Amino acid sequence: MIKKILLFRLILCLPVILCFSAAYNSFGQDRFLAGRMLVAVPNMRDPYFKHAVVYMVQHDAKGALGLIINRKMGVGSLAEMLAEFGRRTDNDRQIDLYLGGPVSFRKVFVLHSDDFSARATLTSPMGISMTGDISVIDAIAEGHGPRQMRFMMGYAGWAAGQLEQEIDRGDWLDAAPDEALIFESTADTEEIWRRAQEKAGLTL
Repeated sequence: MIKKILLFRLILCLPVILCFSAAYNSFGQDRFLAGRMLVAVPNMRDPYFKHAVVYMVQHDAKGALGLIINRKMGVGSLAEMLAEFGRRTDNDRQIDLYLGGPVSFRKVFVLHSDDFSARATLTSPMGISMTGDISVIDAIAEGHGPRQMRFMMGYAGWAAGQLEQEIDRGDWLDAAPDEALIFESTADTEEIWRRAQEKAGLTL
């Protein structure tokens, strides 16, 4: 039975406080992974990120920010979600809600294609964006929101140098982004993680 999401009463976050440049270089050089996917290794030490796949929105010398794309929390009505924000729509399709990460996990973020942009939008070098204010909800309600989107609770964040230390420790694999996995896949956590491992060059 599909569980109805009860978390839509939570408000969208204010513009994300963390501000990073949109720099991206190859993993073997400056190791900044904005626009890439982080894939947790099978023996990941942090239980929160066990079997996680994280799309990296931003990563530079100041820190990193991403969204976990394979932790679905439930399914609910788009119309009901928008109603919680005082918006109306005739589009009553079902949408998935994902746990984006442990930071600000009571806030809603939208990971989306780059055909929508607002003041609070962060865009990765690969064109996939993240918006954390009411503007994206207004656009969706009015019928001109982004073509592709996923609703997230919270995000994953790292301080300066922290992610690099985790990579050096062997916690993460680096994979090319895959929009089918990020936006379209309805597979479970384990299946998306397995497919992302294959993209990172690891086969079990």
